[in-house]
Amino acid sequence: MRRTVAGLLLVAHGVAHTLAGMRGTDGAHPWLLTLAWGAALVGLAGAGLGLLGVRAMRPAWRRLAAAGVVGSVVLLAVGWPTPLAAVGLLADGLVVCLVLYFWNRESPGTAALPRRPAARALELLAIAALVWLAVLVAARPWHMRWGSTPAELRARLPGDDTLLRPTYQIQHAVSVDAAPDRIWPWLVQLGEDRGGFYSYASLERIFGFQVHNADRIHPEWQRLAAGDTVFATHAGWLGQRRRLGWRVSEVRPDTVLVLENWGSFVLLPVGAGSTRLIARTRGAGPDGIQSVVLAPLGFALFEPVHFIMQRKMLLTLKERAERGGAPASR
Repeated sequence: MRRTVAGLLLVAHGVAHTLAGMRGTDGAHPWLLTLAWGAALVGLAGAGLGLLGVRAMRPAWRRLAAAGVVGSVVLLAVGWPTPLAAVGLLADGLVVCLVLYFWNRESPGTAALPRRPAARALELLAIAALVWLAVLVAARPWHMRWGSTPAELRARLPGDDTLLRPTYQIQHAVSVDAAPDRIWPWLVQLGEDRGGFYSYASLERIFGFQVHNADRIHPEWQRLAAGDTVFATHAGWLGQRRRLGWRVSEVRPDTVLVLENWGSFVLLPVGAGSTRLIARTRGAGPDGIQSVVLAPLGFALFEPVHFIMQRKMLLTLKERAERGGAPASR
């Protein structure tokens, strides 16, 4: 029983580093802190699984715990110096005590899960989840900044004034061999009831969205003003009484479209007939217990899905604009 409780606590402690990792790797030294985050998450959670009897982690659970503590100390002390980080460092001290307590006690081998099919499936599921989280940690510095140059990541862009002190930033970008006035008519058509979102509409329709991506410029969809709503759902979606969407907070034709709680779409000319299309999402959230609990869900699901869908959107907008055709009249 003690081993089970200790294993669960180690897994929880490892996963609890998600918020610290997300905050820390968005700032300075992203790759150093990514390594520290990966060591903390995989080391502590892997050690916990070893204590719980997962065969792949059992022989090395002590070494995994040691690597996890080292990674945790670096991440919390350097990347996330907050009051909650002090709690995490205290928990690292408790991990050391747990390792010493179990060091010469019951052999990990005797705690192994029996090889019944259900138990074996549970082992494989636990290992797959840990591998998935490790891959996401390694890939996050890339997919959070996909297509962006270092100068673009540092630059102030149109739309930044809506949030002066963000706690996180996601930025994706693509070069388009077309002038801004050839991209804008496609961009301004966004919306479930308009031109769609230029992403994987077949996947969106699985979840009940009535999305059909426009393959031409529609003059009736070329007017959009601050205060309007770009709708993501239709009336009655999943029994919702109100349609969900994003309020338009700023519109500057051929320059920027800002959607609250989504981000800014910025068109930057980079020479004759070329444009950098940048999608920057910035937000602010408290570094509290609730955020620590909810962060793993956003990290494991929202961020990778957001990247996959938005990358497709930018590439489709690029294809549509480069295909040619005169800009729509306004």
